[in-house]
Amino acid sequence: MSAIRRAKALSVTIAACAALAACGGEPSESDLKAAMEQTFGGINQELGNVGKMIGKDLTTKVLAMKKLGCAKAEGNPGYRCDFEMTISGPLGDQTQKASGRFVKGDKGWAVFEK
Repeated sequence: MSAIRRAKALSVTIAACAALAACGGEPSESDLKAAMEQTFGGINQELGNVGKMIGKDLTTKVLAMKKLGCAKAEGNPGYRCDFEMTISGPLGDQTQKASGRFVKGDKGWAVFEK
């Protein structure tokens, strides 16, 4: 293989790796929201039965999500992200700042406390 062909092959390989790395970056704002909705989904399922027994809606819904920033998690997989979210739940609508570690899996992003 000539030096020019090797250089072209190398540049194509580098470009492909860069493109794949961009796809595997930090979670977007919609990824954060989906991960939190998934977390609340499990909790809502459990509380739904209790709510039916007492005649009250105990579910929590994510109304809005604002990503404040993310950085690679130190010593753990994923990204440590700060965000502000507005939720609607048994205590009414609340806006709060929080942080979590977001890890991408085969079913999307999941959130962990640490």
